[in-house]
Parts: sequence; C-alpha cells; structure tokens
Amino acid sequence: MNSLIKVIIYSSLAGSAILLGGYLGTKEVSDSFLSTILSFGAGILISVISFSLIPEAYREAGILGSSISFLLGGLFFLAVDSYIEKNFKSGLGIALGTLLDDLPESISMGVGFATKGGGLGVVLAISIFLHNIPEGFLTTEEMVNVGEIDKKFAYLVAGAIALINPIGAIIGFRFLVGLSKFWLGSIMAFAGGAILYMIVDEMIPRAVKVGGKFEVLGILLGFLVSFLLGETFISIPLSF
Repeated sequence: MNSLIKVIIYSSLAGSAILLGGYLGTKEVSDSFLSTILSFGAGILISVISFSLIPEAYREAGILGSSISFLLGGLFFLAVDSYIEKNFKSGLGIALGTLLDDLPESISMGVGFATKGGGLGVVLAISIFLHNIPEGFLTTEEMVNVGEIDKKFAYLVAGAIALINPIGAIIGFRFLVGLSKFWLGSIMAFAGGAILYMIVDEMIPRAVKVGGKFEVLGILLGFLVSFLLGETFISIPLSF
C-alpha cells in the first residue's frame, strides 16, 4: 500500500466521525451527554495544540514565524466567524464554520504524514476523529433545532463536510510538503490558532452552558487521551 493511499484511509476515517456525530445531532440526546462529548473534544484539541502542533511549528518555523502564524490563525477565524454570523442563517452558518475549521486541521494532518516518519499524522488523524464527533453533532443539531433545516438535508451537509478531511490531507501531503520548513511550521501554527479560537468560542462555552461540573470534567479525559496518543505514536516511523 503506497503512502498516498494510507493518507486517504486515515483522513477518510477521521472525516467519517463527522457523519457519526452528525447522525447523533439529528436525534434527541441529553444535555449531560452533549456537554460530555463537547468537553472531551475540547480536551483532545487543547492537547494536540499544546504537545503536537505548536511544538512542531516552533521547531520548523522558529519563534517569530510560529508566533505570528498562531495569532493570525485565531484572528483570521475571528473575522470569518463574525462575517458568517452577520451574513448567514444560524444553521448554515455553523455548517460553513465547521467546514472552514476542518480545512486547516486536515491540511496539517497531511503535512504530519509527510514529516517525522508519519507519526504526527497518525496522532492528528486519531485526535481529529475523536474531535469530529462533537463537531459533527453541533453542526446538524444546530441546523435542525435552530436553523429548522430538514434532518436529511442536514445530514447530507455533514457528509459534504466530512470530505474536507481527505481533500485537505491530500493537499497537505502532496502539494504543501515541498515547501520550506518555515512555511510548513507556519501552516501548523496557523491551524493551531484557528483551532484554539474555535474551542474557546464554541465548544467550551456550550459545554458549560448545557452541562454540570461533572460533565465538563470530560475535558481532562480528552486532554489525557490525546497526550497519551501523542507519546505513543509521534515517535514511531510508519515507513511511508
């Protein structure tokens, strides 16, 4: 099996979690369950940013490149989020936001597969899979319950968003990996800033709003799981 096929398989599996979460979002679930999966997903992403994306970005792009790119990622998605809120209905707005959020994640995944023996790509793929479940849930749940969009159409939108993961990973693996280390690190840092903005703006506030203190502790479990995944896989060459 060649390297590109492996990238497609891993990234497609990561994207499939949006379908799983999207299906759950069309069903009635308890607030405690929603809060738990949101906080768990937030913990995963905070860990990925802290131990995988930003350290790697720092090594590749240096302190100046990684710092500027990290801030630009957050500022860019702040601007995009504000524009979406003003110009799109709530349901379709969050779907568009999810799509834009998945793109830098998946591109970083592809870059991760092409560097350091592929271990970083595996960590990102598994972490994105776990995070995409609550993200897919939020997408269809808000489209159906706030945007009053038909459940079947909402699920089709989730399926279209899921395709971003393999598309972005292929772009990162085949077309961006030839860039200099500075630009590769900058891409990862930009993705980290964008992801952190989404966590703080959407996932954690929603988890706190609908759940109790116990459910919000899911963030600890998500952080630990992602950290252990990183320690296990990031140094393992995958013979790509």
